[in-house]
Amino acid sequence: MELERLVKGSVFVDTSILIYAFTNTHYTKTCEDFLGRVKYGEVEGYINSIVLDEFFHKLVIFEVYSKKKLTSQKAVKFLKSNPAFIKSLNRPFKASEEVLKDYGLKILDTSDVLEKALDISRKYGLLFSDALHSACCKVNNITDIATNDRDFERVDFLNVWKP
Repeated sequence: MELERLVKGSVFVDTSILIYAFTNTHYTKTCEDFLGRVKYGEVEGYINSIVLDEFFHKLVIFEVYSKKKLTSQKAVKFLKSNPAFIKSLNRPFKASEEVLKDYGLKILDTSDVLEKALDISRKYGLLFSDALHSACCKVNNITDIATNDRDFERVDFLNVWKP
């Protein structure tokens, strides 16, 4: 289903939507508009700490690539050897703070869904982080997910909204 058609209800916001909203892609406007609907209360948006972790990490890797032209594998090695570089970055911190403060996204706890996530991973063949997102949805009665990750299409209790 097309994300721009999602106009009300509760939705889990996957990392891909945040990445598109904060970078320049052909999905940027759609994702910015969607986050605007979340911000102004038209749609109730949810994330968990894993989404924020993935978002921050990907923005850091983008910065390393743009400044140092390193692949993601080499970027991680570079960052481990040069922690001061992380401190020098602005964009990942600013964007993550904006996600936390400006959009009214509700943050779901993951501590009580870990076993459920294992079950979902096994049942639907998902990597653990996606299974954890799905488990958060299941436990909190959220049936919609905004994502560009096709793996969620295998989860029969989720409606997938794509940019």
